[in-house]
Amino acid sequence: MLQKIVGTSFNPTDNPEITEGVKMKLVHDKENKYSSKAIAVMFGEQLVGHIGEKDNPKHEKIFEILPIKAKVSRLARLQEGEEFAKFTTGQITTLEVDFELADDLEVKSFNEDALIKFIEKTHRYTYKGEQLLSATSYIKRWIKDFEKEKISALYAKSLGVKQEEVLGLWEGGQISADFGTVIHKALEHYEKYKGLGGIIRDKKGGDNKALPSHPVLKEIVWDFLARFTHKDDEVVAEALVTNVELGLCGYIDRILITGDKKCRVQDYKINIGSADESKNNVYLGMMSELPKNKLSKYQMQLSFYARLLELSGWRVEGLDAYVYENEWKHYPMDVLKLDF
Repeated sequence: MLQKIVGTSFNPTDNPEITEGVKMKLVHDKENKYSSKAIAVMFGEQLVGHIGEKDNPKHEKIFEILPIKAKVSRLARLQEGEEFAKFTTGQITTLEVDFELADDLEVKSFNEDALIKFIEKTHRYTYKGEQLLSATSYIKRWIKDFEKEKISALYAKSLGVKQEEVLGLWEGGQISADFGTVIHKALEHYEKYKGLGGIIRDKKGGDNKALPSHPVLKEIVWDFLARFTHKDDEVVAEALVTNVELGLCGYIDRILITGDKKCRVQDYKINIGSADESKNNVYLGMMSELPKNKLSKYQMQLSFYARLLELSGWRVEGLDAYVYENEWKHYPMDVLKLDF
């Protein structure tokens, strides 16, 4: 997408490093006194100008997915002998940047007649311009925040090391999160394409072609299927459930259909020690009596999904958390009562 930069006269520059093709960055200008949603165009630490907001139908969409990497597609400088406004020779008078702006995804709600806009980069859901509250955001009200800065400082002091080292070490948790994402995608892929994969298998032999090709990942998926599924299971994978009237939504990993508008809400978790209680797991308010383990958090999340289904006429017969550590473990749960 091409966007012309405005306000270059307020930020005059003859910086010779700004040329066609150089990288720029679009960020939220939080200090801007004219707009709460001003989009600044930066060359390193230098403010070059802003994305035009007035009469720009794309401004809101651009703002929602900041920050954005861009590059200069066209520029013009005042040449010697020319006169234009208050610019001096060599200063940039016109600048355009180019960047990718993917259209919002529209996802059909599983349980309501509603199309939900999903902005993947910011993980935001909207319906008719109004943002919906996700399961993750909802259950935060019942969970005490982990005071990372305070605890990491105390931990670093006890070890005699720098706090930055402790924080850097903890960032390794993202590796496990990425591993979990891969397993989620593999299971989702199988559910989506197992029919076609079975046809190919029957014609050419071997395993169902919807299974992962990598042997380690295939074993993880196959172990889940062998232990917890049956050939005739009716399953909906990655279902978006909503209640647009209440402004709520969430993605369910797996819905097992057990009858006419009857189901079990199921989720995959890749974690360790899910059943182990810890002082770091503190639940608040109506959830304060739950066991101080990760399973309680899973139960809250799945109950949120279940409640959205119940409000649209479904009967949820129970919840299932499937947790992969060094092997799959199954934790059946009851639906918790929530405040909606």
